[in-house]
Amino acid sequence: MNLRRLQYFLAVVDAGTVTAAAERIHIAQPALSRQIKTLENELKLRLFEAQGNKLALTPAGRAFIPAARRLMVETQGMEAAADALRTGRVTTLVAAATAASVRGFLAPYIATTGPEDPLIITQETSHFAIAEALLHGCDFAVSPAAPEPGLTTMPLGSIPLTAYVAADHEWARDGVTELPLSALSVQHAILPSHQSVSRYILDDALNQAHLSFRQVSECDDGQTIMALAAAGHGIGVTTDLPAYGTHPIRILAGTEASPGPALRLPLHTAWIPGHFAEDTIRAVARRIRAFLNQQGAVIKDDARV
Repeated sequence: MNLRRLQYFLAVVDAGTVTAAAERIHIAQPALSRQIKTLENELKLRLFEAQGNKLALTPAGRAFIPAARRLMVETQGMEAAADALRTGRVTTLVAAATAASVRGFLAPYIATTGPEDPLIITQETSHFAIAEALLHGCDFAVSPAAPEPGLTTMPLGSIPLTAYVAADHEWARDGVTELPLSALSVQHAILPSHQSVSRYILDDALNQAHLSFRQVSECDDGQTIMALAAAGHGIGVTTDLPAYGTHPIRILAGTEASPGPALRLPLHTAWIPGHFAEDTIRAVARRIRAFLNQQGAVIKDDARV
């Protein structure tokens, strides 16, 4: 099977029409049509069918898309592996992470790297698709959920769950830096949804203290949570770094009468054992861990890799 023809097939799928795909990949439309027809002959499948003046995917064509994408990703991975083995240098790594992790600390970490460091491309995924992302082209993953068995892992430490208030809020004016859940629970809270690990940690602490927030609004974007807090709509809870002039307050478990430890989100990095860039991934993981430590993360005693 000719991999270039697979690229052409996916180009038509992504562009929507043969004409648009031909313009996008700079090939004549009749030539592209011939390449698609040759691919169909090689596969012994009809991938497209005529619908008026347009081509539409057949059921077989739609079913073939995931396999084609996986093969292209694996091909790119093999090319990257060969290049790294030939030059002794890994130039690009793809990191799978949740949107909250990307915005909260991974993108800020990437901003501290230099031109001589590997280019780190992030791919946003859910907590539940981290392992699958590693099988489909991502080189390593960063996740608050414990990695699945069979993966090489490195604990990164933990990041605090932080409550943010507007700059003119009384707690900001008074310079308050930490508060127990009981003090926060009487406020209108802007929280991540129940799909978030940080929300699970927060709810568990509330349950143990027999508390609940007076009013809750949900949002899964940390930047929006802080923007709403900055605008005075309530107390925003996120693991993102401060923005929009908000004032950060560490969240303590328990009540004012019996405050507990600060609520924190554990983080791990994981990759497939034997990955061609394993040494580089391990070095990047150490640097992410150091970055988190600078931002106030607690490094666990067993974080030795």
